[in-house]
Amino acid sequence: MAKLDSEYTIPDLAPELQRGPTWLQSRRQTLREKFNDLPLPPRGLHLWRYTDPSKFMQAQTAEASATGSRFADLIEQERKHLSESHLAGLVTDFAGRDIKALGVEKLAAKGVVITALSDAVESHLDLVEKHLYGLIGSEMGKFEAMNGALWNDGIFVYVPDNTTVEQPLHLLRESGGAGSAQFPRLLVVVGRNAELTIIDEYGGGSADKKADPAYSNGAVEIYGLEDSRTRYVSLQRNEAATNSYLTHRAKIASGASMLTVPLAFGGALSKQNFGVILNGPGAESNMYGMLFGSGRQHFDNHTLHHHAAGKTHSNIDIKVVLRDKAISAYTGLIRIDETAQTCEAYQENRNLLLSSGTKAETIPELEILNEDVSCSHGATVGPIDPIQLFYLMCRGIQLEAAQRMIVSGFVVPTLNRVPQDMRERITRFVDTRLENV
Repeated sequence: MAKLDSEYTIPDLAPELQRGPTWLQSRRQTLREKFNDLPLPPRGLHLWRYTDPSKFMQAQTAEASATGSRFADLIEQERKHLSESHLAGLVTDFAGRDIKALGVEKLAAKGVVITALSDAVESHLDLVEKHLYGLIGSEMGKFEAMNGALWNDGIFVYVPDNTTVEQPLHLLRESGGAGSAQFPRLLVVVGRNAELTIIDEYGGGSADKKADPAYSNGAVEIYGLEDSRTRYVSLQRNEAATNSYLTHRAKIASGASMLTVPLAFGGALSKQNFGVILNGPGAESNMYGMLFGSGRQHFDNHTLHHHAAGKTHSNIDIKVVLRDKAISAYTGLIRIDETAQTCEAYQENRNLLLSSGTKAETIPELEILNEDVSCSHGATVGPIDPIQLFYLMCRGIQLEAAQRMIVSGFVVPTLNRVPQDMRERITRFVDTRLENV
């Protein structure tokens, strides 16, 4: 259960490396070798300037043990939403080891596939072999290679051409306890002129700050084919002694649209990297994220919009709210290729600091290789506007209530992007953070 150091190597007899057919075992071994060859990212190197990479090294994998009562209660709540037709399906995932798909029979009749990735590598070989590791593989870095080698099981979703999944599909993940490590993985393929909404929720982990932290290293790959419409909501609400690392990449073809809503509330240390590649004319990607930190939480977020084709449009709006001694670092990159002309790309990051002990870093980046573009970025960091507080207090509103009203107004535009059934629960996370402001 000991934490790993920078000299750790994945042994060639690790049991995860033997999982799957021969082609998958070969790819796992390649990723194992890549992980072993790559050094730990040095502090101060670009995306690691604010976070210690050694915090994401841990050896013990999660046991396939019984889940906690909170997870069981949440499953029952989501089962109710499923029975009321508010969800298209529910997938439960304990520590990347015990995956169950519930209520997906009607979707299966339409050709929609929702299953464990370990089953899909056999039953849908053509789709999985073509797309798995295509966006997140050894070229992305040491921790991505680690996930690629050591994921035990994951989730696979496929929506056929011209098929609409009208209600959200909820993926409910639960991490193991203190000292555990899990490597969740998700592969999604949305067919031509198809439509899908996914809620990808990460919870659980360790709440014991005196023990070794729980560790989660996740990877999400999403392919949107021509004229598809995909909405992806990521909710990170891990327990207080959990270190969470997540890499997300989506690739959308001509005429396709992608809405990404990253939300982060939990964990001791959270590092997330969300990116979308706009790979065909008419592709559009919008990313609206929010994180709310309190105590001594540390968040390190990155976003990427890569315009690989012309006549594409992207927009990023990330909001950060911090109180107590919480820390946030955000780096956002817009990359427009030389041949990707007539593109529009916008990026905004706003940080609201509710306490004097908080700290926010924001680094917008532009990499534009042609002149036929419309592109802008902006960032703000500061406390609540005292004029706004004065305006509300002059109308008889107490200071604490006025602060809560202003913060609520700050985050409401992002909350409105969340599916209705999740909105109330996420609003409660915000309200909890606002207590004693």
